[in-house]
Amino acid sequence: MAAVASQGARRPIRRLAMLVYAVTSQKGGVGKTTTAVNLGAALAEANQRVLLVDLDPQGSLTAAVGRAAAEITIGEVLTNPALAGKAILPCAGGMKVITASARLANVFLELDESEAPAYQLMAALDAVADQFDYVMIDCPPSLSHATTNAMTAAHVALVPLQCEFLSLRGLADVQEIASAVQETTNPGLRMRVVATMFDKRTIHANDVLREARVALPGLVFESVIPRTIRLAEAPAVGQTILEYASESNGAFAYRALAQEVLMEDSSYATTRRHPGSDAEPAYARPAA
Repeated sequence: MAAVASQGARRPIRRLAMLVYAVTSQKGGVGKTTTAVNLGAALAEANQRVLLVDLDPQGSLTAAVGRAAAEITIGEVLTNPALAGKAILPCAGGMKVITASARLANVFLELDESEAPAYQLMAALDAVADQFDYVMIDCPPSLSHATTNAMTAAHVALVPLQCEFLSLRGLADVQEIASAVQETTNPGLRMRVVATMFDKRTIHANDVLREARVALPGLVFESVIPRTIRLAEAPAVGQTILEYASESNGAFAYRALAQEVLMEDSSYATTRRHPGSDAEPAYARPAA
């Protein structure tokens, strides 16, 4: 698990209207990238301006939305946040994306030498905050320095929960690093959970979902993402589920999740820290 280093003195607070979701899990294959892409697409369909950020050196999100790594990727942006605007590309679903490449694996080692390494992604996103309503960050499938950077930049750590017992056990690790981030770099971070790969026909999946709701009261979204082949097929052709199979169960599930997100965020207020900012200590996202 990645250590969360103290950043010393309190960072100034910045006013932002854009909401940032870090979609994170300690393991792969749980619907993390699928959720980042398709929740973003459903928000875009609801007239929100959405930016996707691929923070995984494997570049799964980049490929899923029909792009290849650009000349300027998230790796270059993290080392020079002023490049954020030049890294943004159009992609599937009417969204924009900052792509990733294998070079990203070395970037976080370099960031350890910077003045405030955990704040680099936040600084980059602040540079383009007036262009977007939502940012979906696809974190790597591990609890790493990349995850810490994403959670520091985020309002919400969104954890896809595959409806299997071992995935439920893994939630504790995500909660631990989220708590560490709250104590050091981002006290306003919230954690939410969305059940994925849910097969309503199985007793096991229903038991896991029920146990998650009991263990995490108020944190698990009502919307549940079903296990469906359509969700697996869509990224193979570089499309979102709303483009590939607009009337499928998966598409309707992500639309329902987006409506929950919009309803919750319409009244959400928080404060943000940012290096070098002297803006007023207030933030409130207007109703969608």
